[in-house]
Amino acid sequence: MQENPSRGLLPRRSVLVGAVALGLSATAAQSALSPTEAAAETRYTLDGWRFCGNCFGLFLRDFTIEQSLCPRNGGPHQPAGWTFRLTYNLDPGGTGEDANTQANWRHCYRCAGLYWGPSTAPRCPAGGAHSYIHPGGYPRQFLLPHDIGQPAWTQNRWRFCFKCSVLFFNGYADQGKYGLCPYDHIYGHTAAGYDFAIPVSAYT
Repeated sequence: MQENPSRGLLPRRSVLVGAVALGLSATAAQSALSPTEAAAETRYTLDGWRFCGNCFGLFLRDFTIEQSLCPRNGGPHQPAGWTFRLTYNLDPGGTGEDANTQANWRHCYRCAGLYWGPSTAPRCPAGGAHSYIHPGGYPRQFLLPHDIGQPAWTQNRWRFCFKCSVLFFNGYADQGKYGLCPYDHIYGHTAAGYDFAIPVSAYT
């Protein structure tokens, strides 16, 4: 038997009359009955991300090289290999995430690295926790594709390090090379979670 979809609901006129009696305008009462559409998500791209040959992390090169900080020697990251371009939005955490996209990746203005914001182990080589809250900056939330193999113009085998929360390249694991983790200077980064495929903007 088909249920009556209006069962238990007040007539539309009754809702309007009741709302006006409570001091709401007819326009406000009308809007209370009509669901509003969510604002469309706007996405942007940011180029200039590089692989650090010393620690294997992904860092943003548009920070001057003196402003980045590598845990290998306490100096600047050393760019090597290709240049990457990441997609981001300025929306609340988690916006834009789906089955093959993880949100909440953040750019640390203290070390220039990319880290996963909700991690409980955000260890920055500058000391303490990573931070994306920079005076005058934008709260960018980067969206990383994962578990899609390695389509053209991407590089996979990028992984999350659960000890320091950064994104690092795990493509040398078969050689026993795991970069350098600021939490573990002996064994390096330790991979966990998804296999990320990072978009390449230039094969340099």
